[in-house]
Amino acid sequence: MIPFLIALVVFAGVGAGLTVWLRGKGGVPQAEPTRRGAEQLAQLRWRDFARLVLQAMHGRGYRPVIGPDDPPDGIPSDGSDILLERGGERALLSCQYGTGATVAPQVVAAAATKASLRGASRVIVVTPGRFEGGVSDVVAQHQVELIDGETLWPEVRPYVAHPEDPVSNTPPPAAIAPKSLAFAWLGAALAGGLAFVVVDGLMPATTDSGATVAAPAAASAPVAQPPKPAAAPQDERPAIPGVPTDTRELDQRRKEAANAVATLFGVSRALWSSQSTLMVYLSSENADPINDICPLLEQYPELAASRIQLQPPDGSDKPVRFTHCRAY
Repeated sequence: MIPFLIALVVFAGVGAGLTVWLRGKGGVPQAEPTRRGAEQLAQLRWRDFARLVLQAMHGRGYRPVIGPDDPPDGIPSDGSDILLERGGERALLSCQYGTGATVAPQVVAAAATKASLRGASRVIVVTPGRFEGGVSDVVAQHQVELIDGETLWPEVRPYVAHPEDPVSNTPPPAAIAPKSLAFAWLGAALAGGLAFVVVDGLMPATTDSGATVAAPAAASAPVAQPPKPAAAPQDERPAIPGVPTDTRELDQRRKEAANAVATLFGVSRALWSSQSTLMVYLSSENADPINDICPLLEQYPELAASRIQLQPPDGSDKPVRFTHCRAY
């Protein structure tokens, strides 16, 4: 029962953990929602797009430099570049907007020229689209940061989740694919089966003889047996030649005999329920290992006449059997 319960706990724990992990991933590659976000940015009006970019720059610590003729929010109505400041350093923000926009190297070079004229040491060029390949040469000559749509989306995403922001229809995460879920629980079943095998294999080695094993024997109603003559107490038996008198040595010999019986084919485990009764748990209701048990017990003179209780597997209809290898 204990191996089964442990296997059940492992199965449930591994299956639930893998399910939570798959749900966290959402079963969707990260590039897909990023691409959809960039497409949403390209559908905004220029002013709404610039407002989102300014919020992202605000998260970086930048503030717009607002002159007397500039609007309060710092966003020029003519779509021109925006001068930013952070810690005494100025940067020119150039929002190159348009559906499917592709920013050419000449546009980036022009923004760098404007930055130097307005006293900015940095240039930030932002677009919901992409940059042409030649812009890398301009970046190498000037202190320019390029932000395309897919790079920008993670920065502005926190600001579009609020009702007052222009984009609020973010697609819900995709459900876990049934095939992935099936593989997850199959792996959990394999882990549970492995746990059952390991724990069940360790049970005979870790089981110690004691009174706690008497409960299974009591639960299985034994078939009435013919009355046997009462055996004399162990202390009253005559001494057997070759048998040690030390109690600890006798207990060790009983344990060795039980461990040897537990290794036989058809035996699940074996243990002493008393000093004279060996309980043998069968792994199959058709198993009859008594012919192999007796030679192992007869190696020890004091155990040769021990009572053997053959316990059928759980759920079996066969009764408990009692036998001896040798009479007292």
